[in-house]
Amino acid sequence: MAPRLSLIFLLMIYGVSSAGWGVSYSHSHICALKNSSVIMSCTYTYPTGHQIKKVFWTKNPVKDVKPSVLSKDPKYSQRLQYLGDKQQNCTIRLSHVTKKDEHKYCFRFTTDKPDKKWIGTPGVSLNVTDLQVESPERVTEGDSVRLTCKSSCTLTDRATFIWYRNSQPLTERRDTNNELLLQSVRREDAGRYSCALHGHTYISPAVHLNVTYPPKTTSVSISPSGEIVEGDSVTLNCSSDSNPPALNFSWFKGRKLVGFERIHNISKISSDHSGEYKCKSINKHGEKYSDAVILNVKYPPRNVSVSITGSAEIVVGDSITLICSSDSNPPALNFSWFKENQSSSVGSGQSFSALQSGRFYCEAHNQHGSQRSDAVTVTVHHGAGRNVFVITAVSGGGLFIIIIIIIWFIMRKPRDDKTEDLTVKQNDLYSDASQRVSVHDEPLSEADKINDSLYASVKPSRFRGKTLESRDTEEIQYATVQYHRKKKKNRPEDNECQYDNIRVHQPDAAVRQSNVQTVGDASVIYSSIK
Repeated sequence: MAPRLSLIFLLMIYGVSSAGWGVSYSHSHICALKNSSVIMSCTYTYPTGHQIKKVFWTKNPVKDVKPSVLSKDPKYSQRLQYLGDKQQNCTIRLSHVTKKDEHKYCFRFTTDKPDKKWIGTPGVSLNVTDLQVESPERVTEGDSVRLTCKSSCTLTDRATFIWYRNSQPLTERRDTNNELLLQSVRREDAGRYSCALHGHTYISPAVHLNVTYPPKTTSVSISPSGEIVEGDSVTLNCSSDSNPPALNFSWFKGRKLVGFERIHNISKISSDHSGEYKCKSINKHGEKYSDAVILNVKYPPRNVSVSITGSAEIVVGDSITLICSSDSNPPALNFSWFKENQSSSVGSGQSFSALQSGRFYCEAHNQHGSQRSDAVTVTVHHGAGRNVFVITAVSGGGLFIIIIIIIWFIMRKPRDDKTEDLTVKQNDLYSDASQRVSVHDEPLSEADKINDSLYASVKPSRFRGKTLESRDTEEIQYATVQYHRKKKKNRPEDNECQYDNIRVHQPDAAVRQSNVQTVGDASVIYSSIK
């Protein structure tokens, strides 16, 4: 009999219903989410004829120790709410639960009879959990990945999970399943992932999903970004979007390999560095070339030179064109021309027409400087192109009498070969006439004294033909010109020679009109030259 009495006593202490006394809980174990509210539902019974005096919850009851009233504990007073009554319902709500709230909770009531009280043991075990996201440390672009939202215990209530990436909800991922599946992951899927339960404010700590991929959008930047002038220092920076970051780089100028660092430095840049540059970034997943960038180095004129169009030797009246050229960036637009030993310029522009002899050089200018060329020599000759006839008489004793008859023929385009032959014949006749002029330096004879007289009637005359053929054979006749000296002393006027009536006879009007296009109006009358 003794063992049976002991068992009955134990059942009464732990709340097992006995003879109408008892407490019943909906869940003996509750797994609650951190910061959530927990409802512990229960009912109690007692024998008829008893009146309930006091009801309360306590935690972790100990035998033979007076239980504490949970609602009077400062740690619970603001969070505990009794939802039951003093008849049968003993449900409570505990809000904002934390890990510190993990205990066993029991309901206790007393009646109007001092020895009739009851505690519902073993009560309800409360476990508080948070959420954790499990994911691979890193995945490669194109792989599939599975993320899991985990808790330390199985949640009592059936929950709907919500997923977040970078604190933004993925509404399409709301599901009762606590897993998130990403198929053929992209680099855009990388980020911080967290999970939560629908209807709860608690969100799990974020876990970073690392998606690795080869270099993408490789690019080159130039510093300084403005105009680059010869002599400056320039930095080329290669950057790319890749995971892991690219650690290997190659620089190319055109097709020539020029460097291996991410940053390519050029000190004291020159025009030889101008050209197209690109870089290649490499990581373990692949490589990527950048687009080409153009490095345009500006510099002042150099290698300035002068070129000559045609020959450097010309005759009076002609001109020669000199052209100035240079190597510069930007191209020289301003040119100045100088003649050696002259301080001021003689012209401007890329070309210059030289009309006189001398040594000429040019200066080319752009906004970065200027340079002069070496000098070139231009020679101007005094050429022919005129018919000059000179008749000279020289007398002994210092008397010089020079008669110069200059006949200019303005040559025009011959009509035919016959008029050209006529012109040649006339020139020959004039030449013969000049040769027939005698120059006398010896003393005069007596016969010469007797014939001392004035020169008169020196008349070139022409035979006029009646036809063109006869006119082609026209001849010019010259009278013999003689010079006589008078022997009267100390009379300067006696030393003068008188020339009178020297006439060039012309053809008649009809003939002159027919020859006007070929010979031109060459009629000149010289008279009374003394």
